[in-house]
Amino acid sequence: MPSPTTQAMFATSSNGLHAFSLTGKVTSIGLSDTVVSQATARDDTLLAAVPVIHAVHELMSYVQDDSREQQSGLFLFDLSEGVQPKMEGKQVYKGNVKSCAIGKQSTSSKQRWYAGTEPADVVMSEDTGATWADSGSFQAIPGREDWTFPGPPHVPHTLSIDFAPSPKANGEATAEDVVLAGIEVGGCLVSASDGLWETRHGSIIANTNRPQLCIDVHQVRPDPFDPNRWYATCGATPQVSGEGGTFVTEDQGASWRRVFDGGPGQQQAKHFANGQGYAIGLALNPYRQGELIVTAGDRPPGIGVHVHHSRDGGTTFQDITEDVYGNKCLQECRGGHTPVPYFVKEGALLGSDTGDIIICKDVSQGGWEQLCKVPGHITTLTEVNRSPSSVTH
Repeated sequence: MPSPTTQAMFATSSNGLHAFSLTGKVTSIGLSDTVVSQATARDDTLLAAVPVIHAVHELMSYVQDDSREQQSGLFLFDLSEGVQPKMEGKQVYKGNVKSCAIGKQSTSSKQRWYAGTEPADVVMSEDTGATWADSGSFQAIPGREDWTFPGPPHVPHTLSIDFAPSPKANGEATAEDVVLAGIEVGGCLVSASDGLWETRHGSIIANTNRPQLCIDVHQVRPDPFDPNRWYATCGATPQVSGEGGTFVTEDQGASWRRVFDGGPGQQQAKHFANGQGYAIGLALNPYRQGELIVTAGDRPPGIGVHVHHSRDGGTTFQDITEDVYGNKCLQECRGGHTPVPYFVKEGALLGSDTGDIIICKDVSQGGWEQLCKVPGHITTLTEVNRSPSSVTH
């Protein structure tokens, strides 16, 4: 195991919010017996997103009965005195929250909180959750009425929120962040300082009515080394036109190209999606340019375990699934659902539906080891002042 220098990390799961360290210590922070879809942390602020339970959560084995009720919304945890067991979380937003992010206000050092919801929207607060704006911000987007979700209750939702520096004309980044939102099923949306949202799906493919980017977006994340380059993982089902997989844009969404279809070996996926895998998880290494991990399932909503690795920005991918889980000691860590990928200074992490978190110093060299285990099916991995990596629905 690599010598740890990364500070406390966080995992959300079908059974709460947890902190863990690279020495293997686990602390259950709060929201026990609660499905937590995502978490994000900046400085002393930790936000956790709690969804309304639907049929998809039963399919993902988050719960045994989708009629189960829980208090949904966005919850605040104060980290100013460090991580403690069974911390009191304050509900700062009520609603069906799938994703969350913490940005900064352009004119001050104050935080700007974002919650991604179902029905698909992004609400924002500049006063630590006292007020929120703007529910309904997506309603004026052309084609909004066509957004959907294949499974009951057939309502689209915001699965990822992130930030990319807005480039100047000369290619340099400005201090103003562009907000990126990934919608299942609605596409990639972008909002700048004026607060208005627009779609960034690229041009329409010749002889089709489909844009270059599949609009079944699970994650959209900026390249940490290039503000113009973004990646997106997208699904593909009979209800969604277009090809799923991993997509990249070099011009902040003006055009997209598919760089990966989910990989070989996903025979079930080929029956329902014309040969495309069901790509969900996405991790970009901020410490090594061009390295990323994509995790995929055999079929929606993330059933099956496939792990793919690239060292050249997505030009080529290697299926490393058996390199990761072929070790007899790690077979029980594999589980049956798509794992969560994440990079730290010390290497790469994968979190599974068994609650196991495994670590590898150098993905290209192999040598994965079990790090720790948290209660429940892992949905997110993150650390302070980094964007989360998630496979939530």
